[in-house]
Amino acid sequence: MVPENSSPSTRLEKSPNDHRQYQLTELDNGLSVLLVHDADALHSAASVAINAGHFQDPPDVQGLAHFLEHMLFMGTDAFPDPDEYPDFVDQHGGQHNAWTGTEHSNFHFDIRPQHFAPALERFSRLFIAPGFSPQWIDKELQAVESEYRMKLNDELRRLYQVHKETANPNHPFTKFSVGNAQTLVGNQDGSLQQHLQAFFKRWYHAANMTLVLVGPQSLDELHELASTYFSDVAEITPDNTAQVPESISEPLYTEAQKGVVIHVRPLKNACRMILTLPLPGINDDYPFKSTSLLAHMLGYEGPGSLCSELKTKGWITDLSAGGGISGSNFKDFNFNIQLTQRGLDNYLQVAHFIFNAIDALRQQGIEDFHYHERQQMVALSYRYQDAIRSIDLASQLSINMMHYAPEHIISGDYLMQGMNHSKLSSLLDYMRPEQCRLMLIHHSLPVNQTTSLYDTAYRAEKFSSEQLRALNHEPDQPLCQFPSPNPFIPQQVEPQPLREPSARLPRLLASAPALQSWHLQDADFRVPKGHIYLSLVLPEATNNTLAFAHARVWCELVLDKLNERCYDAEVAGIQFNVYPQQSGISIHVSGFSQRQPELLQQIIKALTDFEFDEQRFSAIQQHLYHNWIALNRHKPINHLFTVLNQTLQRGCYIGPDLAAELKTMTASKFQHHMPEIFRQMNAIMLIHGDWPIDTAQQLTTMVTQGLGLQNRPQQGPLREVRLLEPGRDQRFHCRLPHPDNAIAYFCQGQSLNLDEKAHFLLLNQLISPGFFSELRTEQQLGYMVGTSYVPMNGRPGLLFYVQSPHASLDDMETAIRDFIRSFCEQLSEVPDAVWQSAKQSVIAQLTDRDPNLRVRAQRMWTSINIDDTDFSLAQAMADKVSSTQLSTLVESASSRLLTQAAALWLTCESEESQAEGRDR
Repeated sequence: MVPENSSPSTRLEKSPNDHRQYQLTELDNGLSVLLVHDADALHSAASVAINAGHFQDPPDVQGLAHFLEHMLFMGTDAFPDPDEYPDFVDQHGGQHNAWTGTEHSNFHFDIRPQHFAPALERFSRLFIAPGFSPQWIDKELQAVESEYRMKLNDELRRLYQVHKETANPNHPFTKFSVGNAQTLVGNQDGSLQQHLQAFFKRWYHAANMTLVLVGPQSLDELHELASTYFSDVAEITPDNTAQVPESISEPLYTEAQKGVVIHVRPLKNACRMILTLPLPGINDDYPFKSTSLLAHMLGYEGPGSLCSELKTKGWITDLSAGGGISGSNFKDFNFNIQLTQRGLDNYLQVAHFIFNAIDALRQQGIEDFHYHERQQMVALSYRYQDAIRSIDLASQLSINMMHYAPEHIISGDYLMQGMNHSKLSSLLDYMRPEQCRLMLIHHSLPVNQTTSLYDTAYRAEKFSSEQLRALNHEPDQPLCQFPSPNPFIPQQVEPQPLREPSARLPRLLASAPALQSWHLQDADFRVPKGHIYLSLVLPEATNNTLAFAHARVWCELVLDKLNERCYDAEVAGIQFNVYPQQSGISIHVSGFSQRQPELLQQIIKALTDFEFDEQRFSAIQQHLYHNWIALNRHKPINHLFTVLNQTLQRGCYIGPDLAAELKTMTASKFQHHMPEIFRQMNAIMLIHGDWPIDTAQQLTTMVTQGLGLQNRPQQGPLREVRLLEPGRDQRFHCRLPHPDNAIAYFCQGQSLNLDEKAHFLLLNQLISPGFFSELRTEQQLGYMVGTSYVPMNGRPGLLFYVQSPHASLDDMETAIRDFIRSFCEQLSEVPDAVWQSAKQSVIAQLTDRDPNLRVRAQRMWTSINIDDTDFSLAQAMADKVSSTQLSTLVESASSRLLTQAAALWLTCESEESQAEGRDR
């Protein structure tokens, strides 16, 4: 790591490949500020972090921190219009967001650099003089209530509530973080406005906040911006109520809440076990990453591992270790396990395997090479990390400023300064059956109570002495193994020599008729990484629901085999995936490039020499079936998005239909059908990274021979799109067991030409902010409101959507129609400045340079798959946008959105609202 000079007293460690300049400073009011000069930044960005979250909610106004987050966007003293800040950011090529966590909150935005100063002027007032207008308090209270109701069936929220109600009631974790109309106004003294003002004054002050500014501006310019716009943030004085949070003294769980088994009945089909081992806070261990090392050892998935042995028993389909909530005085170390039905029946034995592995680790210790391998990979990841967007960097660093020593603000996430043996020993001592919390999730489990929020049925009881004896039983020998030295750890850690420095576009290599192979050794991103995309065009894999279900099961079986054999490769920074898609099956390999060819060869071998395992087939079939059935309980708007694709695109299917096919699928039928899927096969390939052309040619030959493509005839991928009839609305309607109604309105482009694409892009850019403001902020129809440009295989489209807990489908449709009509009527009056800004924003989206190798590879691959093989479509579209006249767009909007719209209405009705007679 290279020290970077900032303020005279602070040296910030950074990666040797990090070209940015950093400066840590403090304003006169005590606000800590980090300035980041990035000469290559496409956007300038700002982030403010507050050292307060829902843990600071008053007990009688739970959800206040989250509600305050909403209200800060509802106007300030200098900019009382709630749309002023978001519209300004949207109109100048930016984005904005915020979140409220347990102990921190974060606000961030980005924008084109030339508009950074006026954006900061608007942004800064959120933290200086928010309006807290009673009018907007009432409206936004409806939005928070909608957000709460939208997630009533969300399984994560429902599980989270069980977690809260079975934890120490004196710990702030148990407070209701989201808030709703009842918790915000139903139990408290004083007005909600008064509580907002008091919370803001108490926690939103300079000593409790951090600010990060990122952009191509110089450090001096960034400092001037910070000083100009944030010097008025309040500071702590003896005369005000400003505070910083006190440390938490209460434990997360009482002793009575440890050594327990908790049953939870989900709404969706699920069969899971979450084994939680409560640990003390780990914030001070960030230079050593002890829990990360334990997660690596216990979550290993290679041969002989805990995961592998449990799969061999037929008890699980997946296992991960180490995740779980964490805070200033607590850390949950979770084993998150997808069980089979056999695993559920033997859940104590599954838990026994886990505790046996922990005991073996406690007795054997961790060998030095385990830590050194992790240390080496973390160092490589840090050195060759992908460039990230300015907005993500700003948000990340503003939180890091609250967690890490100043010199580690940039490097803290990657530090591994040596094995902390005493910490590891201490953590392992907490990992015992008497301390654990074992949660089982399945619809058949006995329950005896319901949570106060989200109506989750559950039961919690202590382990019996017999169960504890079973969990503590020591077998004659360890039941699993820990990782051996990893053969995939890269030795070549420098980019390969550049053969053609002037090459900027992929080149088509000579290949068999049935394989189209493209290659580019990247001259801009000089890192020892690469991406290999391989698409197998398989008409028989996607021509009906049954075939697609077979293809998905087959992909899961292949991944299941590869995950164990190739897990070391993933640990060594090489990722891979095999998945079905619209025209067949795709393979993607990425990460450090040196060993990727070897991994691709193993994947090809797994495809062609597939070994069928009936036990794994049954487990995967069961798991997929539950997942597909559960899609019926997802957000209704997401269901409509899936239906839209299924209705208009070949090779797209919805979960419940796939589940129906899966239910009758047998092992013999599957084995009989799979060879048919590969009867017709072509392939398209992209090799992009630091590989020279001779390596790319070797990879092309390997794929050609490995898949037997030499003598196959050429055929193109099937990409049909169903065309909607202009001037006639088509409709789809469904009902789902969700409390919300949802509606989506899709207008399809009627041509593939550049004019049509440019018009739809511009319409979305112009219509989106107003649609959100009118239907979400003004009318409060729901929490999920928006528009999106949705191209389908080159044909443009525009989607409008709303999900509401209270509005009828008729009311939502009327609101959408009225808004579109009003928009089209007023489009000709759009000010020239707004028109030009909209055009520039769209042009920037199309032509902004790629920030990293991953984004460039994705862009190149997308171009190849839509036959844009000269890679010029984006620039051509940008040129067309630039030359588009507003008068032409006015005519197009009236035709495509109103009089001659080729449109599809998709509606989803709540079964609850139908029963109550609220809807048609």
